[in-house]
Amino acid sequence: MIKNVIFDCFGTLIDTGTGSMDAVRSILTNVNLNVDADEFYSEWKIKKKEMTYFDEFYSEKELFKMSLAEMFKKYNVTADIDEAVQPMIRVLFGERKAFPDTAEILEYLDKAGINYAIGSTTDNDSLIHFLHMNNLSIPLVFTSEDMRVYKPVPDFYTKILEKTGWKYEETLFVGDNLVDDVKGPKSVGMRSALIDRKGRYSNNSGIKPDFVFNSLKELKSIIK
Repeated sequence: MIKNVIFDCFGTLIDTGTGSMDAVRSILTNVNLNVDADEFYSEWKIKKKEMTYFDEFYSEKELFKMSLAEMFKKYNVTADIDEAVQPMIRVLFGERKAFPDTAEILEYLDKAGINYAIGSTTDNDSLIHFLHMNNLSIPLVFTSEDMRVYKPVPDFYTKILEKTGWKYEETLFVGDNLVDDVKGPKSVGMRSALIDRKGRYSNNSGIKPDFVFNSLKELKSIIK
């Protein structure tokens, strides 16, 4: 029986939109680097993700700066990194709207008496900014900055359960990323639901969610 739900935030409750790609294009223009923006950002995200496994913890803002510096080295770009990264930092405090099904499912969980929280790999101030912008009142919010660890490291999930007192087998993790929101939670004994809004999930991925939904509304069937 599911008594508790932990939601990823961005891409699950709140739409990330095109802000990040717009920021990448702006950065490339500002430093006069003529490369494919999608490929650049894909590699940038990989470098940023690799840095989350460092022994020392760094905030998301710091990681964006450090990983961009590595990208500039690769492309022989000479620029002030603090200034160059600003378009992406502004995205962390920009405008992102909640998905239309977010308010409905949270209201349903409240009425059903189901505990819920957010578990997000981001900085506190950025997450709170977007929650306030969308008038979302979440009883429990856990960030990587709080816990000094990023998904999919097992400690990210176990620390949330330790803080809440929730049981692994009674808790469902809901998110849009196969590794961070499915493989990670399942590695510590939690069940997982993948929100696949664009229908891109393939059974051949090797990572098997317990549930795959196109909308948060479909969570109602599980709770029942």
